[in-house]
Amino acid sequence: MNKLFASTILILALIFATGCQNNPNRGRDIGILAGAVLGGIAGAQMGDGGDANVVAGAVIGGALGGLGGNQIDKRQEELQAAEAQRQYEYEQEVQAQEKLESEIKTLEEKRIRDEIARKATAADVTAAEREAARVEAELAAKKKAYEESQARALRIQEAQERIAKAQEELAELERQENGQY
Repeated sequence: MNKLFASTILILALIFATGCQNNPNRGRDIGILAGAVLGGIAGAQMGDGGDANVVAGAVIGGALGGLGGNQIDKRQEELQAAEAQRQYEYEQEVQAQEKLESEIKTLEEKRIRDEIARKATAADVTAAEREAARVEAELAAKKKAYEESQARALRIQEAQERIAKAQEELAELERQENGQY
């Protein structure tokens, strides 16, 4: 077997191997191909370089390459499983943290309510209700004033539009009277 043929086989094997990107047994397949090619080349270099040496080298190389590739595939699967497990554990930890923070917030709100309940008197309740009514009345007055100002602004805009339209009509009539039309 000549060296050009061996080089061609090696190049074709590497091209084929890189085309198997989504193959789950990619390591095994690449190992078999690379081992067979390299074993065939080694077999061609040994002894008389006959076909039997090339075939024997290719078979032995393919078998050894397949075994090595299987180990690579298994390790890759283990790494992917470990990463999936880490991701799952991280998500569980995030959920637990969010739940804990929510519980802390709820407890803090309850603590504040309880503290107010222990210290509040009837006069405090009356004062709080009076203040709430005052703020609500102030809000209602401001809302009413805002709505009235918006209504005035709208009326002014409408009046300005009417003025502009009337001025256009006057200008048109003046042009017609002067014969400029």
